[in-house]
Amino acid sequence: MLFSSFEFLVLFLPLTLVVATRLHGQPLLRWLAFTSVVFYAFAGHWWFIIPMLVTTVVDFWVAIAIARAQRPHVRRWLLVGSLMGNLGMLAWFKYSGLLVGTTEWALVTLGFEQAAHTSRWFEVVLPAGISFYTFQTLSYVIDVWRGQAPAERNFVRFAGFVSFFPHLVAGPLTRHHQLIPQLARIASTGITPRWQAGIFLFCVGLAKKVLIADRLGNLIDPLLAPPLTLDLPRAWLALLGYAFQIYFDFSGYTDMAIGLGRLFGIELPQNFNSPYKAVSPRDFWRRWHMTLSFWLRDYLYISLGGNRCSEGRRRVNLMVTMILGGLWHGANWTFAAWGAWHGGLLVLHQAVPAWDRAVSMFWQRNVTFFLVTLGWVFFRAESFGHVGQWFGSLAGMHGIGGAWSWETLALLGLVVACLVIVRACPNSLELPLERLSALPQVALATATAASLLLMNYGSKFLYFQF
Repeated sequence: MLFSSFEFLVLFLPLTLVVATRLHGQPLLRWLAFTSVVFYAFAGHWWFIIPMLVTTVVDFWVAIAIARAQRPHVRRWLLVGSLMGNLGMLAWFKYSGLLVGTTEWALVTLGFEQAAHTSRWFEVVLPAGISFYTFQTLSYVIDVWRGQAPAERNFVRFAGFVSFFPHLVAGPLTRHHQLIPQLARIASTGITPRWQAGIFLFCVGLAKKVLIADRLGNLIDPLLAPPLTLDLPRAWLALLGYAFQIYFDFSGYTDMAIGLGRLFGIELPQNFNSPYKAVSPRDFWRRWHMTLSFWLRDYLYISLGGNRCSEGRRRVNLMVTMILGGLWHGANWTFAAWGAWHGGLLVLHQAVPAWDRAVSMFWQRNVTFFLVTLGWVFFRAESFGHVGQWFGSLAGMHGIGGAWSWETLALLGLVVACLVIVRACPNSLELPLERLSALPQVALATATAASLLLMNYGSKFLYFQF
C-alpha cells in the first residue's frame, strides 16, 4: 500500500484517522499499532510483519533487562545479543542476495557452473523497511545501554514507536526521544490534528512524487536501460534527471510522512533541508537524508573513534562509515562504491580547508552539486559494467549529439524546472502552510488534482527497496 494510492487515501487513512480521533489512552495506542501492522502487511508480503514483530518484542525486553542489570559485563552481553540479532537478521534478509551473487560470479569465473546455480537456493525476499526499523530499535537499545534513555515499560507505546505507519517503510529514522513522548502525550490528551499543515504538506509531497519524480522516471528509465550507449547530451541529461528524480521521490515521501504525522498530532523530524544548495560535501550530508546522517554519526562514526584520534584514523573512520552507509542503501557493490565516493569527497574536503575561503559561495554550491550528481551514477547503475557504460557516455564515447525526440525535450524542460525549484524555492518545511493565501491554495489544489489523476501511472517510492 502506497501513500500515493486510492486504497490508502480513500479507505485506510480516513478510517484510521476517524477512529483514532475518538480514542484515548491505551486503546488509542493499540489502534495505531494495529493499523500500522495492517499497513505494513499490505506493503508487500504478509509475512513481512514477522521479522518486525520479532525485533519489537526482543528489543523491548532486552532494553528493560539492560536497565535492570547491575553488572557491566551483563549489560554488555545483552547489548551484544541485541546487535547480533538485529544486524544478523538485517544481513540475512538484505545481504544474502549480494553474497549469493558474489559467490555465483566467483564460481562461474572458476569454472564451477553447477555449484553456481545451487547457490541460488539461499536467496531470500527483502522485507520492506527492514533497514529503517532495525536502525530505529538499535539506536534505542544502544541509548539505554549508554544511560542516555530510560527503558520503555509500556509495550504498546514501544510498538507504536517502532511501527507508526507514516515513517515505517522509508523513514524518517526516528529516535526514542522524538516519538515515544509524543505517543504518551496523545494517549493522555487525545489527538489534536494540525489539519491544514498536515494536509497541505501531504499534498506538496504527493505533487513532488507524482508530478515530478514519476514523470522523470518514465522519461529516463528507457534511456538508462543497459547496454547504455547514449550520446553525450542525453547521458548528462539522464544523470541530471535521475539526480532530481531521487530527490523529489524521497523528499516527497518524507513530506507526506511528516504531513500524515501532523494529522495524528505527531511531529516527525526533518529529513531534507535543500541539499542541492549545499556548499560542500559535509554540508550536503547535513541536508540530505538528515536522520540517517545523524544516525551514522552518532552510532557508527563516533563508535569507531570519531574525531578523537589521529588524522589518518579519522579518515579511515569516515571512509568506513560512508561505505557502510552506502551498503545500507542497497545490497550491491555499486552502493559501496557510492559510499566510497562520498567518503572520498568528505576526506578531500577535510584535507583542503582553504577551499571554503578561496572559492566563492556560487562555485562552492555548483561544484558540490556537480560532484554529488556524478556520484548518482554508482547509485543508479545495476552493475559496474553499467557504471562504465554510463561514464563512457558522459565522456562522449558514443557521440556528442543527434536528433532529439519530444521525450528528450520534455526531459530537458523538467530538468530545468527542477533546477529552478531546488535552487530558488524554500524547502517544504519552510513554507507557511498554515497561512497560505488564496492563490497558493488554488495552485496547490490544482497540483493535487493533477496528482490524483496521474497516481495510477506512478511507481513505488525508490527508497522502498532499501
